[in-house]
Amino acid sequence: MASLQYVIDSICSKLTVESMYELIKTRLSQGPFKMTEVVPLIQSKDRSLDYDSARMLAEAAFEALAQGGDIRIVGDTIYPAT
Repeated sequence: MASLQYVIDSICSKLTVESMYELIKTRLSQGPFKMTEVVPLIQSKDRSLDYDSARMLAEAAFEALAQGGDIRIVGDTIYPAT
């Protein structure tokens, strides 16, 4: 998958890499969640995004955070790394 910054630039989102990570980590502080739960949160931060674009951003952010050891992905559920 493409890097999060590349996806942000490709769809011309006003979100930043840091804001995406913060959004996911904030949601994760409330407990594990399904991947699709953050899509509406992303759309609320950038109202120009359709569902598929917001989902692409979420997937790129999840992949980057998982590779960095910040989260675990089991099926379609996001968990803290520890």
